[in-house]
Amino acid sequence: MSAPPLVPSRLYGLRTWTAVGAQGDERLAGPQRGTVWPADGGWLAAGCSEPHTAPAPACRCGIHAWHPGRHGARQMLRPRWEIPGVVEAEGTIELHQDGFRAARGRPYALFVAPNANASLIGRLAEVYGAELVHVDDAEGVCAWCATRGLGLAQDVVERLIGPERLAAERGARRRRARRTALRLASVAVVIAALIGAGLAVTSDPGDRSLYGRTGEVERR
Repeated sequence: MSAPPLVPSRLYGLRTWTAVGAQGDERLAGPQRGTVWPADGGWLAAGCSEPHTAPAPACRCGIHAWHPGRHGARQMLRPRWEIPGVVEAEGTIELHQDGFRAARGRPYALFVAPNANASLIGRLAEVYGAELVHVDDAEGVCAWCATRGLGLAQDVVERLIGPERLAAERGARRRRARRTALRLASVAVVIAALIGAGLAVTSDPGDRSLYGRTGEVERR
C-alpha cells in the first residue's frame, strides 16, 4: 500500500473547537485533547506522545481538518456545543480523501450558524484575528469556501491520493461503519433484555407467595 501523499504548502480545511476560559477571556481549544490554541494569529504546532514528528504515517497525530465539501461541512456543523470554522494549515500535510493532518495550524475563520452563540464566537474571532462568517447550513459553508478558493477540489484530492490508497481508505471506512453498526446492535439487544427482565419482575406475580417485613402476606 502506498503512503498518504504529503502536501508541502498551506492548506485550508474545516474543523471545530471548544471555548474555554471565563467570559470575556475565552480561548479556542481542541475538542478532543483540550489543547488551547495560541491567540493573535499564532500557530499551534502539533505534537505526539510517540517519538516522531507530527503528522506521521500510521498515527493519528497532527492538526486534523476536513476538506471544504458537503461531507466535511455537515460533520463540522453537527456538534451543537462546538465552534465551527476554517483552519489554515502549513508545514508537512498528510492528505486523505475526507481531510488532512498537518504539522501546524491556526484559526482562519469562525462560522456563526443558526442558534449559535454569536457573541461568544464574535469575541473569539477578534481574539484570534479570524474572519467571522454567518452561514445558514452546510451549503452556505461550501459556497463561502468556494468563492475564496479554499481547500482542494475532490477530484484533485483523489488524483493526489491515487486509486490504490483511495480504495484502501474506502475499505477502512466501510469496516468502521460495520463495527459501529454491530456495537449499536449489541447495545440494543442488551437494552431489550434489561427491559424484558424488568417487565417480568414488575408483572403480576400470579400464584407466587408474597413476603413482607413480618413474613408471608396473606392475599385477600
